Amino acid sequence: MNTPLSCLLFYMSSIALCSSQDQIIEGVVVDAKTRRPIAYVSIGIEEQNVGTVSNAAGLFRLAIPTRFSSDSLTFAEVTHARRKLPIASLLNSSEIVIELEETVLELRTVEITGKQKKSYKKLGVKPMFYWGSCYTKFKGGAQIAHLMEAGTYPVFLSKAKVKIGDNTVEKAKLRVRIMEKTKKGLPGADLFKGVLFDIALQEGWVEVDLSHTNLVLTEDFFICFEFLDVSWDSAGGYLSIVCWETRQLGKKQFVRTASFGRWQYALPAQNHIYAAGAEVYELK
Repeated sequence: MNTPLSCLLFYMSSIALCSSQDQIIEGVVVDAKTRRPIAYVSIGIEEQNVGTVSNAAGLFRLAIPTRFSSDSLTFAEVTHARRKLPIASLLNSSEIVIELEETVLELRTVEITGKQKKSYKKLGVKPMFYWGSCYTKFKGGAQIAHLMEAGTYPVFLSKAKVKIGDNTVEKAKLRVRIMEKTKKGLPGADLFKGVLFDIALQEGWVEVDLSHTNLVLTEDFFICFEFLDVSWDSAGGYLSIVCWETRQLGKKQFVRTASFGRWQYALPAQNHIYAAGAEVYELK
């Protein structure tokens, strides 16, 4: 498949390269009460493309450029309260253990029966419209979010989907997040915990079943695909996400290259849209 030069340059520039001026912060994130590690916590400097996620064991390692030494790191996971800590204090700590307090996320769910489902809809980028692939090396916390507009509400969220092109990575874990649309039209707060899934060596449309969440949406929302753990082999494994070229979708898709990074509309060329979508049912 063709590789748009703008896609390649954008993600080459987003790869975190540790320089001699970077300062390293590493530690573990745990539940404040149980002391159990918390996996896949979003960690980063808000509105800056400096961030990562904790791994399955709650461990994290992040290179901080010296110009951000006076900033703060934010730690967030949807079932725990967000916490912000000064970077300077973390750099002076010999052992970093971040404790997060558990909180309750109120979900907009209902008990769904077959009789309540009125009609079935596919949202987002349609399967037949694609142009090429963007070869990417996403770092932990990078996200793609696509605005879903059902038109008629409420709707029951059934599936999320993303189209994978060439894929040679042997380990690739993503998370589907459902986010509200802010007044500025950007992805906002999470609406549910999220669902983890693997795309190692998979190609074509990858569908993620969300029906078990019983999530009902009453307004436009974002489907977000977050990269958590992707292992690139020594031979230079690669992963591409199918995209298509258009100037007619408006600002419906955004990307950010790190946890809490700044959302950007599509890509610098502003016309490459990743193939992502959702399936919903209208409710009577």
